Amino acid sequence: MIDSPQCPWCPTQPDTPEHLVLHWPCHHSHHVALLHSLTALQPHRPTMTDFRGSSTNLNLAFKTLNLTRNFLNNTNQLHRI
Repeated sequence: MIDSPQCPWCPTQPDTPEHLVLHWPCHHSHHVALLHSLTALQPHRPTMTDFRGSSTNLNLAFKTLNLTRNFLNNTNQLHRI
């Protein structure tokens, strides 16, 4: 993450991976696509545990990490993690 504890675009929110991946309003279309793709893989709303790839299902963990990486690349935010 960057040096400030606050999100550079949402000054009232902490600059955390959870905010960036799950709640960040910037790049809304990419965010919606990520959540839609993840929901197709698993029936529940994604949590940070899912994004860490900590599933016991290695195929699911790989797909989740790959989708997350694509989101971060598409939004030019990979450097923030």
